[in-house]
Amino acid sequence: MSELLYMFGEFDERVRPLTFCIRRWAQTCGLTNPSPGRWISNFSLTCLVIFFLQQMKQPILPTINALMKSASPDDIRLTEDGINCSFGRDFERISFRSRNTAKSSELLLQFFEFYSQFDFHNRAISLNEGRSISKPDHSALYIVNPLEQVLNVSKNVSLEECERLRIEVRNAAWVLESEVENPSQPDNGTQSPWGILHLFKTNEKAVIRPHMFFKPRMVEVSDLFDDSTTDTPPTSVDYKNANVKREVESIKSQARGDLKQMRINTSSAAAAAAAEANATIIKTAKGRRGR
Repeated sequence: MSELLYMFGEFDERVRPLTFCIRRWAQTCGLTNPSPGRWISNFSLTCLVIFFLQQMKQPILPTINALMKSASPDDIRLTEDGINCSFGRDFERISFRSRNTAKSSELLLQFFEFYSQFDFHNRAISLNEGRSISKPDHSALYIVNPLEQVLNVSKNVSLEECERLRIEVRNAAWVLESEVENPSQPDNGTQSPWGILHLFKTNEKAVIRPHMFFKPRMVEVSDLFDDSTTDTPPTSVDYKNANVKREVESIKSQARGDLKQMRINTSSAAAAAAAEANATIIKTAKGRRGR
């Protein structure tokens, strides 16, 4: 896969700068994260860039199927698991030439416009065919694995993160379109971002951190119980607010009620067992007297 990505970068000088720019933008707005999770990965973003460059009216990159058809006997590669990694590696044999003359800045805007209108709900992305196909399952984002086509390389992406991707590409398209219509000039006094740098303004509120998915505790659990191993009196519980205090008191009251009911049930069960045992003893004794 790394060799395939390298070849795509060699086909056209605009591929690598565009890919870098997209990944840098995604990092800035919090779409990607160094920790694994439900967000889109840099590899999936790279696949989005490659697919965008494949599906254009004047493609900048060939499809993977075209590369496989141009493979020579020397290009045959099969893994131990039977995965076919055979594709053409000789650029002259592949003979793909792009007639697209768009600038990288124009491609960047077109990338955002394309995915702001893409039907992620019903369509999957195939780099092998260079076109969208019907989605095989209900994954929020479906990108066909180029080498193992039964797999989805973006299966980890949640529905919420896919929707965030749509929102962010729309926002980026709006920023770049506004810049085209009303180009701004750098302000040396404030050094405010201008041009494409608008995309790289760090918005801390948009950046998702792993700890955001863990709700803070209403109160420390250890504060709810007395420490019987020490002679010091228990310290008062520092509640976050009045609502939390009422909720904790309600939970404690319910717990006390449940414990009381458990004691009653246990006592009743013990009394019933004792009565049954006494009845058995009396019955046994009467039987012996009868004999």
